Amino acid sequence: MSMSSSDGTLSSNRGIFKEIGRIQRSGERAALATPARINGSAPCVDQSRLLLREDGSIMGTIGGGWLEAEVLKRAPEVIESGKPLLLDFKLTQDDASKAGMICGGSCTIIIEPVEPGRTEEIYAAAARLETDGADFTLVTVLPDEGSIHKLAILPGGEMVGSTRDAETDEALRKMNGQIREWPYLAQEPFRVCIQRVCSPPSLYIFGAGHIAVPVEHLARLVGFRTIVIDDRGEFANIERFSQADQILVAGVEDAFNQLEIDAGAYIVVITRGHLLDEEVVASALRTPVKYIGMIGSRRKVTSIRQRLNERGFGEEDIARVHAPIGIDIGAETVEEIALSIVAEVVAVRRGNLKCSLSS
Repeated sequence: MSMSSSDGTLSSNRGIFKEIGRIQRSGERAALATPARINGSAPCVDQSRLLLREDGSIMGTIGGGWLEAEVLKRAPEVIESGKPLLLDFKLTQDDASKAGMICGGSCTIIIEPVEPGRTEEIYAAAARLETDGADFTLVTVLPDEGSIHKLAILPGGEMVGSTRDAETDEALRKMNGQIREWPYLAQEPFRVCIQRVCSPPSLYIFGAGHIAVPVEHLARLVGFRTIVIDDRGEFANIERFSQADQILVAGVEDAFNQLEIDAGAYIVVITRGHLLDEEVVASALRTPVKYIGMIGSRRKVTSIRQRLNERGFGEEDIARVHAPIGIDIGAETVEEIALSIVAEVVAVRRGNLKCSLSS
């Protein structure tokens, strides 16, 4: 079974572009490894990245195991030489078994140098786009002499960086729109690796109380972009949610007016009271959001269901709400409750769970 993912980057790879910027500004060096081609059930993962710093520390992953170990052996020579490498890995089922793995297939990994003054504008743009939750494309051109050109293709077709050849730039921009499988590695008429960088899905956490803290932490660990919303600044603040992608101090109506919630987003409702929960759910039902989950006892759920009916929401609307929120794991502590909530969100994300607001 393939390990590739199409709906977001691996959580352990988030922030790599920002870290590359820090490395370049500080005058340090590193090597960045990414898949350039994946065939079959290869042990590398689409959307993955592995950064090896000059001091030997690492950030991210390309799937772990034997393949990652081999890449880490070769990465120091890229740091030292300043020249990129393309490594081909081909594993039959027998080869995979001997390496202690269960999958075969093949993949090509590109290892490229990260140095001050080299493609800094590209990584700065990539870090900004990742923070903003925008999808984009990274293109790496590998001329025969070993130098490297890099550019980013933004959602509207705008390009940051260049191959220093206008015709090649335009050809790459057009090629980007024709690619159906990622990552893509072309050998002719030039060696080029085209990698799609997909933003993580957004999880909006309404309510910044005690349960929200572990919910935000766990959701971020499993690959969500986290946004915390509460009208109380003493709860919704950077001290309590230091790693959240966004913190919004606002009431329900103002929050929904300010936030651009799309069909791929998730909403968790864990506010401090029944009436606030109801207001969030009612507002959420007016959006195309993929998931709405509300905390509460079955008695509370029944009561809110009735009030939503009275407000004009039909059964089809109400069926969109997951309540009581969370997979039943017998949770008792705050952390266990948070785990059950995030587990349900992940199950919905992966298409393995369907449930609705209890009657």
